[in-house]
Amino acid sequence: MSSLPNIVVIKTDQQRSDTIAALGADHMVTPHMDRLVREGISFTQAHCCAATCVASRAAFYTGQFAHNTGAYGFDNWAHHRTWLHELKDAGYLTSAIGKVHHMPGNEAMAFDDRVYSENFTEYTPYDDYSNFLLENCQEDPYKLLTQKGDWLDKCNAAPFPLEEKYFVDNFIGTRAVERIEKLGTESPFYLHIGFVGPHDPYAPPQRFIDLYADRDVPEPKVTGREFDEKPPQFRRFMEQCINPATFGNCPGFGVYNVQLSDKSPEELLRMRRHYYGRITAIDEQVGHILDALERKGLLENTIILFTSDHGDNLGDHQMIYKWLMTEQVTNVPLIVRLPNRARAGKVDNKLFSQIDIGPTFLEAAGLEPQFRLDGSSAYQRLTGCEPTNAPEAVYCEDNYLTMIRTERDKLVHYAGQDYGEYYDLSADPDETQNLYKDPAQQDRIKELQSKLLDWALSSRYLASAPNGKPRPHWPAYHPEDPFILSGKPRPERTKLA
Repeated sequence: MSSLPNIVVIKTDQQRSDTIAALGADHMVTPHMDRLVREGISFTQAHCCAATCVASRAAFYTGQFAHNTGAYGFDNWAHHRTWLHELKDAGYLTSAIGKVHHMPGNEAMAFDDRVYSENFTEYTPYDDYSNFLLENCQEDPYKLLTQKGDWLDKCNAAPFPLEEKYFVDNFIGTRAVERIEKLGTESPFYLHIGFVGPHDPYAPPQRFIDLYADRDVPEPKVTGREFDEKPPQFRRFMEQCINPATFGNCPGFGVYNVQLSDKSPEELLRMRRHYYGRITAIDEQVGHILDALERKGLLENTIILFTSDHGDNLGDHQMIYKWLMTEQVTNVPLIVRLPNRARAGKVDNKLFSQIDIGPTFLEAAGLEPQFRLDGSSAYQRLTGCEPTNAPEAVYCEDNYLTMIRTERDKLVHYAGQDYGEYYDLSADPDETQNLYKDPAQQDRIKELQSKLLDWALSSRYLASAPNGKPRPHWPAYHPEDPFILSGKPRPERTKLA
């Protein structure tokens, strides 16, 4: 058996952080995610690096922010080296089941094998879920859902229209279990399992909807004063959600075309129940995956990371979907189960950035850190050796928006604009009052802007290098290169028990 830990990443799509029962979400039914909480370390203030799917996933695997990769939206990032390549070069067998959102989608990245599936059915030769439906003479479930005339009136929420065995997240979970059953113990493995839910359409099988029929679920958080305090781009997105008929540039099937202005509180709660039901459907598959690892005798030599690429406003701030830097979007679930359940049940409430995942896994595998990565290893924090080495701030970017978020406040910078967002989260955790123009906050805003500038330039010039090339050293006549250790010994790395 390999002495190196196996690594399993279970990633959902668009799952908010407040959706796991064991972490305080009493309205949720998540027994298997709860098991991970009991047996692992939960990071309640984990944040993604981008507010959209592809950009977040590109940052996750390249270990570089969008300003270094150019992957801000549905942009190609297959040409970038990832930290997964380092693991593969070190002897890890690498597999991906389900959604990766690697662009172009049929690129192998650093995976030895892949089972491909994305949000919407794509009839291409490499779409395994679509081929599964075709082989079983099944219609496209998303076409069946979206072609009904009342689709948008139902807030993109409906029961899955086919038999449950054809549900996409069941397909992904089943293929993941099949892959685990074939794994051996001679070489370490890295397994990515990407579920496509709870991303819209909010359409789980009916039995998961039924679980929430009589449960009290939280209502969307909306205040009357919010709209006027937001920047114009933020307001435009709010306006589109409130009354999308005034905008003609979006596809008709998108959840962002749901008109919220005429939706009753019960209709919005119905939408939320469908979203929560889709999470419970995934939770059931998480249970099957844990059971399969246990049956194979792999569980206690495997690091399991459970997380999501970003969240969903789900009616909060009078918006559905993502794209903006609200807490509902950037704060994601993140749980790590260590081999032998080390530090089981620990809850870490300090900031954590997904940009640090790659360096953390590399250190867990006994590999040297890579200068091109924007993040830093959190392995010592994870194992309890340095429990206080949490970052002072985390960052998120999406096109013209860049966020710096500390434990007590948040600034969202709008490139080239004289407005932005600033929230005192210690007093206003729901971000209801934008204080960007408040004279009393200007010194703090300037301080955060300065930190944001230093972060962006340091990341651009000191760490990242394109396509995995070595970062060039500074010229001899320049002051000392901060990335040269000047003969200082590297710190000892603590190995997992």
